Amino acid sequence: MTTTQERITSADLGWWLTKSAELEWTFAKTYAKTAPHSYVARGRTAGMSDEDYIRAGRVIHTFGRPGKFYDRTEIYLEARGIKWWTMDRDVRDTGLINQAPTDRLYGVQDAPSTESIFTSPYDELASGWDAENPTSEALAGALTAAFERLRSTYPPSVLDIGCGTGRVLDLGLARPERYAGVDPSGAMLNHLVRKHPRVGAVYPLQLDVPAAPWFTHGQFEIVTALMPPGDALSAPLIEELRRIASRGVVVGDGDDVHVLDPVAPQN
Repeated sequence: MTTTQERITSADLGWWLTKSAELEWTFAKTYAKTAPHSYVARGRTAGMSDEDYIRAGRVIHTFGRPGKFYDRTEIYLEARGIKWWTMDRDVRDTGLINQAPTDRLYGVQDAPSTESIFTSPYDELASGWDAENPTSEALAGALTAAFERLRSTYPPSVLDIGCGTGRVLDLGLARPERYAGVDPSGAMLNHLVRKHPRVGAVYPLQLDVPAAPWFTHGQFEIVTALMPPGDALSAPLIEELRRIASRGVVVGDGDDVHVLDPVAPQN
């Protein structure tokens, strides 16, 4: 599990809102015409330690939301008329933080929305989740075998329930444009979108029965539900997922994976 110092809570958000107001921000002259903004950089800005940059990066990725920086998808944290973002691919490498007014946009803003009405226990763990919870070889092998059993000649459309940061995409089992992820944690979805910016859709939902308002019979070829050990799905929800899938449902409990047949449509 993620270590205590890597948990990000509202106290860390408060720290950054105070800290950012105390820093001397440098205007990025190189981007004055194309993308005007300011920044603080490791080794060039007083008042920020290496640990502070990483902590700030985790705060931004936990409490922010996806937005476009032209052809890139970044996570922007907005507060008090200001937005902040980083551009390092791994939050542990954060060494530069950008700042601009919230009304300053960089290109067409068509990034997926991860705004969630739910408070998830995984929110504060999200920024360190991938590093602290790598996919085991056993689970990767079992998932690959399950997808091979269900896939057709064309890349399947996949609905991933409890998708977290996108393990199915990380393993290359689905094409981003033919994938939809469901998770109540906006922070976990932030990391999925940042890693896989061409994702077809994300739904910040706590999926429960019935799911009919959101998904129709046979809408996706494969539905996955990979749960933590001991966190079992209810029988009604499993039946609902079998209804949504046209080829089958991949259910995981830890490293244990099962394939369930779909429910045949009624005439």
